[in-house]
Amino acid sequence: MSKMVCVLALCIVAVRGLQEQKATDAGKFFALTPGTYWLYQGTVRWEEPEEEKPGSTDVTWKMAVQRVIRKKDVVAAVVTGFPADLDWSGGKAEARPWLIVENEKHEVYYENLGPEYDLSRLNGDDHIFDKFQVGDNLLLQWPLRIGAKFCDEEAKKREDDMYCWVVGESKKTKLEKVKGLPSEEQTVYRIHYRTLPDDTTIELVQGIGLVSYEYHHHGTVADTELQLVEFHPGAGEAEVKDNKNDPAH
Repeated sequence: MSKMVCVLALCIVAVRGLQEQKATDAGKFFALTPGTYWLYQGTVRWEEPEEEKPGSTDVTWKMAVQRVIRKKDVVAAVVTGFPADLDWSGGKAEARPWLIVENEKHEVYYENLGPEYDLSRLNGDDHIFDKFQVGDNLLLQWPLRIGAKFCDEEAKKREDDMYCWVVGESKKTKLEKVKGLPSEEQTVYRIHYRTLPDDTTIELVQGIGLVSYEYHHHGTVADTELQLVEFHPGAGEAEVKDNKNDPAH
């Protein structure tokens, strides 16, 4: 009987260890650590009604992790400057707050919170981020594989792959022009989201996040094209915590 008790105790410890490891792994696709930021350069184009060609301007754009919150099985980050802020902007955009959530299933969700969102609402219980983890907000689930689709169940049934994030291809390459990245090869995944009026394509690297972003409207000219030029990781995992008792927030 004592041997059986010992075996059961070891099993319980092992299961708890796996659960803790899963929770710790959350937040590992994007570099969701406080102070992390990405610097992009590229071009924004827009319609000029009285001109023969579209307006165009070169831009430098910063996306930054402002706050990181850990709840049960979830890591969430308030990020300012997701590249989509530049869409339809004419190159003059404000970096708005977005929420990126990764859970223990390695599902990554994102949502534009908007400039008026009260961030103190994120200080809720362990289930505060459940409402953000819905099909319309699903960006990816890693490890990524070619052909994988991320969207709600209705859109996933479409045969034309529209209204879903779809993993189109992957390649091994050295991101030598990106300041702050190691010199070894990285696996870059290209995923796209197509609708009738527009399409968006992004390139991703696990552990870094977004390395390129493209938005193109199919009618009136509205284009955004960005490439990562600098990556600056923030503090370590120990800094990822629930900030609801932090007087700075």
